[in-house]
Order: sequence, then C-alpha cells, then structure tokens
Amino acid sequence: MGKLHLKRTPAEEAERALRKARKAARRSRKRSHLSDGMGEDRESSPRRGRNVTDSYLDEDVYGPPPPPSSSSMHKPDYDAILNELEDARFREKMWDALGDDERLDAIDAKFNDYAHVPNRWRTNAARDGGPTDQRDVDPRFMDDDEYAEWVRDGMWRRKHAQQYEEEARKKAEQAARRARKKEMKAETSRLEKAVEERRKQKRKEREKRREEDARAEYDRRWKDLLDPNAQRHSLSFGDIPWPLFAPTTHSDAADLDTFSIALEHFTATAISAFLIPVSANLALAQDAGASRPTFIHEKKEKKEKLREAMLRFHPDKFEGRVMRKVVETDKDRVREAVGQVARVINTLMEE
Repeated sequence: MGKLHLKRTPAEEAERALRKARKAARRSRKRSHLSDGMGEDRESSPRRGRNVTDSYLDEDVYGPPPPPSSSSMHKPDYDAILNELEDARFREKMWDALGDDERLDAIDAKFNDYAHVPNRWRTNAARDGGPTDQRDVDPRFMDDDEYAEWVRDGMWRRKHAQQYEEEARKKAEQAARRARKKEMKAETSRLEKAVEERRKQKRKEREKRREEDARAEYDRRWKDLLDPNAQRHSLSFGDIPWPLFAPTTHSDAADLDTFSIALEHFTATAISAFLIPVSANLALAQDAGASRPTFIHEKKEKKEKLREAMLRFHPDKFEGRVMRKVVETDKDRVREAVGQVARVINTLMEE
C-alpha cells in the first residue's frame, strides 16, 4: 500500500514556502560565490587567456551565453513571509474557533430538540384516549416498550409518508375546527352577556318608568282627595293614596286595595324608596359599588318631599281632612297605617 498524501493546512503551506525561499536563497548565494571565484581564476591564469575570436567561435558553436540568474539579483523578504505565515496561522485559528462554535450550537440544538414532558402535560397528546405523538420525546427517558414503539413509529412514517401526511392534514383540520368552535363559543358567550346586559338595562328603565308613573298617580290622587270641589264619596282603605309602590303584579298604584296591601308593607325602606327617588348620579355610583357624597340641593329636595308627606299624613291633619270620608269599617286600619307612615317620616327627617 502506497504512502498516503494528506492535504496540507494553510500553516503548513506557508512553512513550506518559507523553507523553499530559504533554500533558494542559499543556492543563489552559493552560485554567486562560485561564479565570482571562477572569474578571478580566469583573469589570473595565463593558460585561460582567450581572444575575441575564440569567444565568437564559442557563440557560433554553443550559442549565446545565458543571462545571469535572477535569483542572484533578488533577495527574499523574510519579514513579509513571516507576516504571511502569522496571518495564515491566525486565520486557521479563527476557522477552528468558528467550527467549534458551530459544533457546539449543533449539539445544543440537538439536545434541546428533546424535552422530557410527561404525557399528561403534552399539548399534542391524542385526545379521547388515542395514541400520542412521540416525535418530540427524548428517547433517553423512555423505557424499552416506549423506545420500541418510538422506533416503529419512525419507520412507519418513513414507509408510509403519504398516509402520514394525510393524517397530519386531518389532525390540522381537526385542530382548526376546534379553534373555530372555541372562537364561536366565546363569541356566543359574549353576545349572550351583551343581551343580558341590555335586558337588565331595559328592566331598569321599565322599573324607573313604573316608579315615576306611581309617584305621578300618587300626587294626582292626593290633589283630587284634597280638592274641595271634588265629588264626595266614601273611601276605603285601598282608596287612600299611600306612599308605597304597587306590587309588581299590578300596573299602577290604583290597584292598591285591601287584598294587595297590608300594614306589614309600611316599612321604612318601602316608604323611603317611594318618597325619596334615587338621583341618576347616585344610581350610577351604586351600580359601580362606589360611594358618592350627597349634594346640598339633593338634601334640600329630600327635606321638601318629607315635609310635604308629613303635612299629608300628620295624624291630626289627616283626621280632620280625610278621616271623615273613610267608611266606618276601615277607619281603625287607616288610623294605624297613617300613624306608621308618620313615624317613618319623622325618622327619615331626623337622619
């Protein structure tokens, strides 16, 4: 077997060139010394004396003499050769460092390709009990059965590339359908929430209109009740315009009769809600769960409404203006209800 000739590195090439240059320089110096010694011998030896005719004959026989060697006139620049050699070594070191970095990056990327994640935490695990995709699992963390299955799965993917691509396409379609379904569900939930908000807003608006209508009907009935020119007729317990909202099963305050209202309904909360309407700003603050200071004009309005209600339901005034119109069977209940309303109004005025 012959000797193997390996390819030289840039540093070896530079060293070889330097050796050749030094060898050529030594040869040129040796050749110049020899030529100088021969010339002196020719001049000093009488036996070697030749005339011009002999030199012409030699030119005819042997041709013109060769020109002097260029190596004897040119001396190599050792500094330049050393600089080139150092540059070559530096470039070689840089290439080696670059190769090491690339190799380390490749090893790091290879190690990071496999991350041991338990099956229950894998996002690409098959759903509904199907087989899991083990392509991204580090084989080092597999047991014998899992590793054998991993190898068989890889061989199957190579042999059935078309079928594998079809399955991958189906999986992608299923994932897209699940994403669309999730998006539609979120949109449906958002729409339902918006509808519920509108429904609540409409309910509040209807309740507000109902309360405003009840207060307007309350004032109108009191005006008719105190009108001296109005037609006289007997009043029952339900005919008295009480400061209460009608039950939600009725449309207006006219439905307050003996069967729909009782003395238990005359509470401070119910009477206060009827006599002192909540302002728009206070309602917004209550919806937001924040507290808001009461303004002076609101306090003044509250005081005027309570004073007006006290003038209507003061026991002495009510007895002289209204009680004589009440039927005899309902007078006791009316007196008790009037006293309860007056006590609640006094409590509200003291707050």
